Amino acid sequence: MPLFDDLGRIGARYRLARSARRTARIMNALPPEIQRDLDWNPPPSLMAKVYRWMAYSVRR
Repeated sequence: MPLFDDLGRIGARYRLARSARRTARIMNALPPEIQRDLDWNPPPSLMAKVYRWMAYSVRR
């Protein structure tokens, strides 16, 4: 069923985005020295990615 396929894709994208947000929060909470050692550059906008992923998965 196409509807359930779309919902499954949206759910999978949401789980990936949630994991990415959690990782970004953890990395941003580290001291600046450790962030530099890990070469951490925070992503520009994680929520923009979520909306793009959701819009893309629905259009398919």
